[in-house]
Order: sequence, then structure tokens, then C-alpha cells
Amino acid sequence: MDSNAAEPAHLRFTPDVDDVWQHVEGVLSARAGGGVIGSSTGALVLIDGASGTGKTSLAAELAARWPTDRQVIVVHMDDLYGGWDGLAAGILALDVSLLTPRSRGEDAHLGSYNWVTESWDDGQVVLTEVDVIVEGCGSFGPVLAQTADARIWLEAPENLRRERALGRGAEDFERHWDMWEQQFQQFERRVEPSQLASLRVRANH
Repeated sequence: MDSNAAEPAHLRFTPDVDDVWQHVEGVLSARAGGGVIGSSTGALVLIDGASGTGKTSLAAELAARWPTDRQVIVVHMDDLYGGWDGLAAGILALDVSLLTPRSRGEDAHLGSYNWVTESWDDGQVVLTEVDVIVEGCGSFGPVLAQTADARIWLEAPENLRRERALGRGAEDFERHWDMWEQQFQQFERRVEPSQLASLRVRANH
């Protein structure tokens, strides 16, 4: 499950990317206009949904439209799981390593899991003032996710999701598809993440 793997065929989003961007742009405008009083912490946008719904694609689309006078980075949940059985561990890592430090006005230090070597790399430092887009399964999981400026939930037909997820050339994903789906379904039952969304988006061909 490598976030750097090539994305499959282009998706159509409903609402479309322009409308999604307007939702996010409203958050940034509020901050620029003083809507977030006394905060020097950058904006936080979370994108969640099951595998194959287009989270990585949408995050890239939004980052490409980001204002040039603001710095943004994309954090991939794939880098936090630590293996195929690691959805819960990734959610915890997001909470402990990124969301909690930012809630205190502190820089965050994120590790990065290498799916090829099955080991952890040094990762990156995320400065407090930088805007952050977090994309990936389980990004709505931590309690602090509810403090995000925008929470975008993606959904898509199961046949399309599977086609896209397995079309990334990751043979391991095909072997672990059922395991991963079970973890995500447990997460959905426990957290009901779609109900936390500030915007729900449907992906299709």
C-alpha cells in the first residue's frame, strides 16, 4: 500500500473538484480574515473513505490549487500504518504524532513506513504554521480529528473501489484486500466517520 504508486484512471467526483475546493477555500478565507482568532497553527483538512475512493487523487487536486502565499503538505496515512494489519496503529500514530502536537501549537514529527523494506524511515517534520492535508483510511479516527477545519468523506461503488485499489500494481494489496476491508469496516462501525464529514463526495468513472 504505497502512496507513491501510480494512480489508476481519472475519477469524476460529485460534487466536483471545483465545489470541493470552494469548501476548502472557505476555510482558508476565514482564517485569513481572522476567523480563527489567536491561532498561528495552519489549516487542517482530512480526507477519509474506504480504499479506492480517490483520496490520494483528491488530495493532489486540492494541493495543486492551494494559494501560493500559503505552504501546504500532504500527509499520507499509508506512511503511518506500519503494515497490513495496522489501520488502528495508523490512527493512533496520526493522533500522537501530528494532531496532538498541533493542538498544543508544537511542530510534529512523523515517521514513514517503507512498504518495500518493511521498516520505518525518518519521515518528516511538520511545522505548526504549515497547512496540512491528511488523506487516507482512518484519518477521521482520532478524537482530535473533529477539530479539523474540513473533513471530506469519499465513497464509491465497491466494484470501482476494488478495481482502482488493485490497479495500482500492488500484488500485496490483492492478497490483503479482505483483511484491510475488515479493519476498515470495524473502524466504520466504531467511529461512524461519514457522520463526521463537513462534506461528502461520491466518486465514479
